[in-house]
Amino acid sequence: MNKDNDSKHWKLGIFYYNKDNPAEFVDKRNGIGTTPNFASKSGRLVFSLIFVPVITAVILLFIIMYSK
Repeated sequence: MNKDNDSKHWKLGIFYYNKDNPAEFVDKRNGIGTTPNFASKSGRLVFSLIFVPVITAVILLFIIMYSK
């Protein structure tokens, strides 16, 4: 894997975004594991597959709660 600790590539300190890095996944900045490169297509796909359903569920929950 690729370890990049350059602060300009880490958004909010946890999201790796580097258009010049061809790697789809990189080592986490701190700790063990990997994180997607959100500048790559697969990184954006991972983001959408995880966060879009969560956001949709929260919005639907509020609609159901406040529609009464």
